[in-house]
Amino acid sequence: MTTLIHTGMQVPTDRIRVTRLDQVDIGVGVAWSAVVRNGRTKLGVIANDGRMGSQFHPVDLTAQQVMRDFVAQCRDRAGEPLNEEFVIDELANEYEIAAIVTQTERKKKYVARGFDQHGIPELQTFALTGDGPLDYAAALAAAPNLDLNARTVRAELWMGPRGWVEFYQRHDT
Repeated sequence: MTTLIHTGMQVPTDRIRVTRLDQVDIGVGVAWSAVVRNGRTKLGVIANDGRMGSQFHPVDLTAQQVMRDFVAQCRDRAGEPLNEEFVIDELANEYEIAAIVTQTERKKKYVARGFDQHGIPELQTFALTGDGPLDYAAALAAAPNLDLNARTVRAELWMGPRGWVEFYQRHDT
C-alpha cells in the first residue's frame, strides 16, 4: 500500500490518480469534474454537481471494474475500508492540494493547513520576508504565529521533501 502525501489515504497503487480538475462556482456550491487515469489510460470522470455527492463515470466496463477493485483496497489512515464516494473525493483532493502546494511554492510562499475536530482541512498560505530560496526551517519557526481558525484542533506545514509537519495541536483541558 502507498500512502498519498496530501490526504493520507492508503491506496494499492499510485498509478490511479486524477490528472485534471475543473471547478465552477454555482452559487450554492462548487460543481466540479475530474479525469481519472490508470497511468496513461483514462478510466473515466468523477463528477460532482455541487449539491449532491460525487460519482464516477467509467469509460467502459473494464475501467469500472478496475476502479471497483481499487476502491475495495483503499484504506483511511487507521486502515479502515472506504466507500467509493470518499475515495474519489480524496483522489480529487490529492490532486487539488498538490496543485496548490506547487503554485504556492513557485511564488516563494508556504502552505499551512489546519484541521477542525472532524478532520476537515482549511488551507492558508503565507510568505516570509526576503527573496532567497524557500527556507522551511524558518517557515516552521514562524508557523505557530499564524492566525488559525478558532475551530482548529491541529495544524501542519508543508515542508517540501519532509511532507506535512505538525506545528500545532490543541490540548483541551
